[in-house]
Amino acid sequence: MAFKHVFGGAVLACASIFGLAQAATQATFYVAPDGSDAAKGTKDAPFKTITAAQKAVRAINGSMTGDIEVILREGTYQLTNTVNFTEADGGQNGYYVRYKAADGEKPLITGGMPITGWTIHDEKNNIWKAENVDGRFRQLYVNNKKAVRACYPNMVNDMDHDFRRLTKVDSAGRAFDVSTDDVKMIKDADNVEIHLMIAWSENILRLEKIQNNGGTSKLIPKDPERTRLFHRAYPMLGTAFASNPPKQQAFYLENSYDFIDAPGEWFLDEKEHVLYYKAREGENMGSAVVVAPRVNTLFNVLGKDTKNKVGYMAFEGLYFGHSNYLRPSDEGFLDLQAANFNIDVLADPGRGNWENLNSNKFLLWRPDAAFRVENAHHFKVQGNVFSQIAATALDFVSGTNDDMIQGNAFFDIGAAGIMIGKFAQDSLTEIHEAYNPTDKEEISTRDTIKNNLVNNVTTEHQGAVGIGAGYPRFVEIVHNEISYTNYSGISVGFGWTKKETAMTNNHINWNEIHHIARLLCDAGPIYTLSNQGVGGEIQYNYIHDNTTSKWADYWNVPIYLDEGTSGFTIKENVFKNAQGGVGQNQAGTNTINQTGNYWNQNTADNAGIEKDFKYIKEITEIPLPDFSNTVPQAPFGGVAAAIPGVIQLENYDEGGQSVSFSDKDFINEGNVYREDGVDVVGYGCSDTLNTEDCKGYAIGYTNPGEWLEYTVNVAEDGEYLFRANVASGLDMASFRLFMDGKAITDTIAIPQGEDWVTYDSIDGKTAKLTKGEHVLRVAITGTYGNLDWIKFALTEEELNAMGIKSVNYGISLDLNSVGAYKVYTAQGRLMGYVNANSAREAQNAARAMIHDAGIYMVKAPNGSAFRMKVK
Repeated sequence: MAFKHVFGGAVLACASIFGLAQAATQATFYVAPDGSDAAKGTKDAPFKTITAAQKAVRAINGSMTGDIEVILREGTYQLTNTVNFTEADGGQNGYYVRYKAADGEKPLITGGMPITGWTIHDEKNNIWKAENVDGRFRQLYVNNKKAVRACYPNMVNDMDHDFRRLTKVDSAGRAFDVSTDDVKMIKDADNVEIHLMIAWSENILRLEKIQNNGGTSKLIPKDPERTRLFHRAYPMLGTAFASNPPKQQAFYLENSYDFIDAPGEWFLDEKEHVLYYKAREGENMGSAVVVAPRVNTLFNVLGKDTKNKVGYMAFEGLYFGHSNYLRPSDEGFLDLQAANFNIDVLADPGRGNWENLNSNKFLLWRPDAAFRVENAHHFKVQGNVFSQIAATALDFVSGTNDDMIQGNAFFDIGAAGIMIGKFAQDSLTEIHEAYNPTDKEEISTRDTIKNNLVNNVTTEHQGAVGIGAGYPRFVEIVHNEISYTNYSGISVGFGWTKKETAMTNNHINWNEIHHIARLLCDAGPIYTLSNQGVGGEIQYNYIHDNTTSKWADYWNVPIYLDEGTSGFTIKENVFKNAQGGVGQNQAGTNTINQTGNYWNQNTADNAGIEKDFKYIKEITEIPLPDFSNTVPQAPFGGVAAAIPGVIQLENYDEGGQSVSFSDKDFINEGNVYREDGVDVVGYGCSDTLNTEDCKGYAIGYTNPGEWLEYTVNVAEDGEYLFRANVASGLDMASFRLFMDGKAITDTIAIPQGEDWVTYDSIDGKTAKLTKGEHVLRVAITGTYGNLDWIKFALTEEELNAMGIKSVNYGISLDLNSVGAYKVYTAQGRLMGYVNANSAREAQNAARAMIHDAGIYMVKAPNGSAFRMKVK
């Protein structure tokens, strides 16, 4: 799965070739890993963190007379949380705020954490272990080389995986039959995943159990991915479409200690928090630099809405590495196309029995990205290096315009190198609905993707593409080199529709594309979908050295105009050692002046990366991280919380993601109190939407698997009574308490109340605690509960005397309406109700009643709920 880089030596060119016009400089701040946030941010007294420089910029960028520069000196910038940029961070008056590398230096921005303390576990087989590994991750890097998550069968080499084939798809039993020889070594199926190649998509399903039936065994996946997969009509599960002779789908298995039999393989036992690794020849685990990712999104650029975008920012010469992505571990990953994954499969009555591989109605979303941009204009990402990334490297999600992505190198990327534009209106809109919003500022428009090297991508999500665009308009994808992908090279368009969409005048010209579709089928070096308006161009591209894998279900196509594609002029593309010409599948009207055997040496010589940017082809790796300045876990405010006593849950320890907390997204949805990804909300506020006059804070938007930790000092041995102040508008919320990794309570249910601002207390008792300093973990085991505080005492009298009383700040309304959907603000304030017959209908009605942008909760009559974003 990890492909070898195909270029040699490392050189970083000077900033002058980034193509940015250098304006007069108003101010310059410096950041260095050995700096101090108490310093002035000068060259001789640099800041330590990027966020300290960000605050300094915000203090002076209100009225700019020149560019403001933040210079990052060489070294490792270990992020414990996502760095969030908003419209408050951008430039003004046409001047830029630039975050850039010092000349000739390589600052590494890492979302990783070190794994240390290795001891030998199995000397005969050279298997080592590291204990007390608390993070969760799906990638591991040893001495700057990607290790292999233990799998069967083993990889052939660094570039190619080996596979087995199913013996049968059991659609009635919603399971897969395989040869027993392929699973006989598995002692515990609970951790195992099957990675299944279905036509143009790779699908990851966690296994519930394995049933041995003699010569064959049945693999039964877990839900929700099991149900979703066996409802889908496409991609086509079962005997491979158009295969002659007929063949079953290819698969491999992953994530079991039983699979560790080749050097470089690893397995994380998440229950026991032990990481196992079979060392490669020459690796000394006592001195090896071992890195695991922990932060999903390193940089997040998010304008408030399409009227308040982030403007005039540039990021230049930076190195990004070690992002995390855990969705496949939590609920599988069903790739629909281009690594946009199913979050639901809808009933499709027109196709008959949709329960059995027969629905063509889907809801989907996109993978996380290491660098994410939404609602931004005149934004530049130039001369950077992205590597050792779990999912997508750089994603311009929506609302982007007049932006430049140029001269960047992408390699060892789990999903796409670059994604741009929406692939659907939102996660509640069926994907075949043509995307063409009323707010044209939402559409990614006049963005340029130029002179980028996208090599060795799709290593984790084989159905991703090199450069993927949803519904952009006036996009320029020119002079890039895309190579070593498992599916298509460049993909533009979505929706499978001939109806009018947001797209028009999209240009895909002068690119070099080679060694693509190395695993899956129904792909093309250039692939398009749907009505693309007018003025589209696919011209002067050099396409070479492409074949169809022996594992593919069926064929691939050269330039592929798939369903509904229209509006393009295709001409003068050249081919070598590759199938040539244009393939069409239910396409619309295009102008095709292209033959399959066309050759022009000038086109071959000038396609791909232009001269001034060819230096990026020499970059083979990111710097080895130095974690000597790692931020340790420490109590918030510097003092351990006392037991007996009250713990305010918003005061979780310092340390960051996977150290002092684990939160499933990078945004503090409540946007109050602390600057990290934990969702803190206002408590007892007169205006919960704007968090005015709050009496305190609470933890909200909780999801199973999240947790927070608190350094505590237990005064004496004993079993303690506890009381927690909690709220929830659902009956699915719960949590559990642990001390130093051991459970001290059973699961504690949070009773369903009227809403998320009506707090009440619940009581319980712990197991015996021992005197001294410990780490208390509050583990979230249910959905959407708010937690304010927990107090501990040895007696009921002491508990009652602690001075904190439960106060009802809720708003209760008698709706007197059977079947009404309730609408809440992000902080849990009940706004009112709408009458609707479905969640989709309720969403539309709720949008009509809301006047302010933000996150909202809609609760159905049956108690289920969904979140929606209003811009």
